[in-house]
Amino acid sequence: MKHNKHHHLEKKLSPSREEYLKAIYKLSERTQLVRSIDIAVYLGVSKPSVHNAVATLQEEGLVIKPLGGEIQLTEEGCKQGEIITTKFQVISEFLITCCDVNERIASSDACKIEHIISNEAILALKKYLGLVQGEAL
Repeated sequence: MKHNKHHHLEKKLSPSREEYLKAIYKLSERTQLVRSIDIAVYLGVSKPSVHNAVATLQEEGLVIKPLGGEIQLTEEGCKQGEIITTKFQVISEFLITCCDVNERIASSDACKIEHIISNEAILALKKYLGLVQGEAL
């Protein structure tokens, strides 16, 4: 198998693959090794869908899945999962706190926005939220 260490840094994951990576990241906070069935239940998708997504994530160097074994994030996968999760949390918090959007809609919209917003914009929102929350204290 040809594997370029930096290959996954050159190619942006699709929103769907980012959702799988985020799910694996969230599930791995509870237990380091994640089962396909857990991902399927968490996302409400079929096991074959999980299998295809995990295969892609493995090709990208973001997860390790031995044949018939549990899924584990690589160091890069953990880093990317954390970034996606942080984007979701910051956007959701901004919509709820600053825009008075209800939690359900904020969560749904944050899930869409997290895939297209830049890291620079997220850092600016985090900074803004910190200032807003700092003034409230």
